[in-house]
Amino acid sequence: MNPTKREASHTFTVREHGTFLATRATGAAARTALAHQVESTAPVSVLTIDFTGTEAMTNSFTDEFLGKFYLSLAAGDVSVGGVELAGLNEETRDAVTVCLERRKQIAVDADTGELLGDAAFLIATYQYAQKLGSFRTATLAEALEISLPNANNRLKRLVEAGALRRDRAAGPERGGKEFAYRLPEAHQADTRA
Repeated sequence: MNPTKREASHTFTVREHGTFLATRATGAAARTALAHQVESTAPVSVLTIDFTGTEAMTNSFTDEFLGKFYLSLAAGDVSVGGVELAGLNEETRDAVTVCLERRKQIAVDADTGELLGDAAFLIATYQYAQKLGSFRTATLAEALEISLPNANNRLKRLVEAGALRRDRAAGPERGGKEFAYRLPEAHQADTRA
């Protein structure tokens, strides 16, 4: 990352690849275009993947485009502060949900502030994060009455999906590493509206 460059939000418009999206080849081309845009605008604080104007997508397109993008994000191959999906209609939301559930992934719907995909056990965690804005693992574990390892596992999934950011916290009291978690800037604005 270039330290003189400020982090900015970036929007990737899926509609540029068509209104009815099908095939893995088309999904791979869209994912490659997304990766190039993110690399060329890095650092990106919040990436919005905008589906406005996209009428429908096949499961194969969605898996190749979005499913594999989220794998890259979780692996650390894509560096963005946060990710959100916008402009989903009923058809595209269904395709995204199927993809995410099959891959055991989650995503943030920018329009509703809700989690999509394999999110059933993460909903309370994300809702609590939305209320607090910034917190530590122990605070979450205590509030949800879960163990620290369970809280850490939930937070890891939310960070990998770009739903939360993780920052090193100053001076852990008990030794070791301690982190603070917060919503990406765009998600914070969504909860204030």
